[in-house]
Amino acid sequence: MNLRIPGPTPLPPEVLAAVSQQMISHRSGEYRALHQEVASGVQKFFQTKNDVFFFTSSGTGTMEAAVVNTLSPGDRALGVTMGVFGDRFMDVAKAHGIDLTILRFPMGQAADPEKVAEAFAKIENCKAILITHNETSTAIANDLAAITKAIRERAEVASFVIPSPAQGGVNSVEGSLASKTATCARYYFDFAHMKKYHDKHETPETPAISTLYALQAALKIMLKRGVKETFRYYEGLSLYTRTVLMQNGFTLFGDQTHASNTVTALLVPESLPAGRQGLTDEDFRGTLKKKYGLILSGGKGEMKGKIVRIAHMGSVSREDIDKAVEAMVKARNELQ
Repeated sequence: MNLRIPGPTPLPPEVLAAVSQQMISHRSGEYRALHQEVASGVQKFFQTKNDVFFFTSSGTGTMEAAVVNTLSPGDRALGVTMGVFGDRFMDVAKAHGIDLTILRFPMGQAADPEKVAEAFAKIENCKAILITHNETSTAIANDLAAITKAIRERAEVASFVIPSPAQGGVNSVEGSLASKTATCARYYFDFAHMKKYHDKHETPETPAISTLYALQAALKIMLKRGVKETFRYYEGLSLYTRTVLMQNGFTLFGDQTHASNTVTALLVPESLPAGRQGLTDEDFRGTLKKKYGLILSGGKGEMKGKIVRIAHMGSVSREDIDKAVEAMVKARNELQ
């Protein structure tokens, strides 16, 4: 099976072996050593000295944790969205009573830094900007450096609230200070509560120990390769994927100057064989899975049925991409 979706992703052998380790007590010295080592590794990889909190949830949980620990009901915030997960972030904020002004960009485009800055400047006493960095639903990444620069040229901003990909968290000085005054209801996602346990190298509730084992192994691989080298690897793999797809006649979706380094989106191949209305997303991905063992993701929201997404994150090589594209070409030709 060739799993090429934007999460969950294939794991390298070292990580698979780590996941299979026996459980330990989360209140033991053995666990505290694991917690401390993994937290230190995450700090090194993300080049931060700030605390790293571990809690078990999907990426959506990190969105909620970010909101409830930095904002209070009635606070004004700017929400920037250009995809399904940006929309979800807005829904989370609205569920907690945030007075949200939403700036929406078309799917397939990145947020325009100047327009974001203009929108922010118009909101009196704006406490935060909520934005996704890597929008996997459209395979487009926002230029956060450019957005930050444009905003700070106009005004000071209290904080950016940026959910990382899955298994992530929000860790910033501004966020830590805001957590002390934020009044959104919270229990499981309370950073202040997490901090008390984190200082003892523990978590308030039972952690996903197997996931920490996996993260420990993954960090060793990435830190051995080097942080910059790891980012360069996936940047190069993204360019390679897009190039191979175009060379084989596929049409990429979205503004490629802001292409994600983790997933690529392409339009569903057009085909009009006799007696049919055209090649559908279900035709294409269904054939790939059934005949070639290749699993791709479809579009979400308004792009459902219109695009196909192929991921190049996790344990993946150029050879894996070559095999995937070869299967895609065969399936397309067979369905024409």
